[in-house]
Amino acid sequence: GYSYIMTGCPATNLIISAYQKNMLTRTDPQKAYEAMVRNHEPGGMIGPEKEIAFYIRNGYYPGNAGITIEAAFQDWALSQMAADMGKKKDASYYLKRSRGWTKLFNPEQGLLFPKDEKGEWVTLDPLSNRGWVEANAWQATWGLSHDIPRLARLMGGNDRLCEKLNSAFEQSEKDDFVFGYGSGFVSYANQPGCSNAHLFNLAGQPWLSQYWVRKVGAQAYGAITPDRGYGGHDEDQGQMGGVSALMALGLFSVQGTSSQNPSYELTSPLFDEIIIRLNPAYYEGEEFRIRTYHNSPDNCFIRKARLNGKEHNSYQIDHKDFRAGGLLEIWLDAEPNKEWGIGD
Repeated sequence: GYSYIMTGCPATNLIISAYQKNMLTRTDPQKAYEAMVRNHEPGGMIGPEKEIAFYIRNGYYPGNAGITIEAAFQDWALSQMAADMGKKKDASYYLKRSRGWTKLFNPEQGLLFPKDEKGEWVTLDPLSNRGWVEANAWQATWGLSHDIPRLARLMGGNDRLCEKLNSAFEQSEKDDFVFGYGSGFVSYANQPGCSNAHLFNLAGQPWLSQYWVRKVGAQAYGAITPDRGYGGHDEDQGQMGGVSALMALGLFSVQGTSSQNPSYELTSPLFDEIIIRLNPAYYEGEEFRIRTYHNSPDNCFIRKARLNGKEHNSYQIDHKDFRAGGLLEIWLDAEPNKEWGIGD
């Protein structure tokens, strides 16, 4: 009963996320995999036959960088399931497809831009929404959730990526990170840029994720009036509410828990204590608790953390640890600890 109202094939990531977390219990994984393979070929759910055939041959979707990013991420997810199922040839094929986006990288600006069928740039205006899905180059380049290390290398390294993305957040703060379709450097009013604040975790500067997640949560989602709460937000299928809740919990998964070893990135929770009750049909533990110390609006930085009594110096926790239940303790501070969480 898929509506086709969205571009790409987002059902792929939902199904594979369930599979990787042992939650795909109502259908046979092999049948699910075969259905997704059909959906990722011309004539399938992933897009119009002609355009997807071009994407498969050339690595990018003609005229649209946004759909290219979506298709690449979905191909990567399919490669992860194929690898887990021992389908080595398929895994290699879809992994290679997931890297075609590199043809859209513009080294002069360090961002992705759409190209037409002839390989010519559709536009090189980074704030134009031409060739994007309700976004622009500044907002959506970072949507390469599966390939951030490769994006960082093309940009000149992790420090350069963080510098560039941090600049985008600084320029968007005065507008509460909320813009109309394709406007602004960072927009948390719409789907294409909703993982951006968490990317610093993956690029060696987790304190910036801690800082900007708190800022976005307070300014874009933190009020209770129609205007200051969700004013102007494109609340498709509850995604803005979902992002807001995950930011408040301090848990997120840039890769949508589609990897073979799914995990969650950590930021500073809004609450002193959080109790997540775990469904016994899918989880071994009864609950997962998150407890913070010295929590306040100013104390947004993680000074140290412990997982089930043991020091935890990683910006992420594995789903298998979350699934088992337990206690995550986080000590917060007003100053960043630039030694915490950088060893991953």
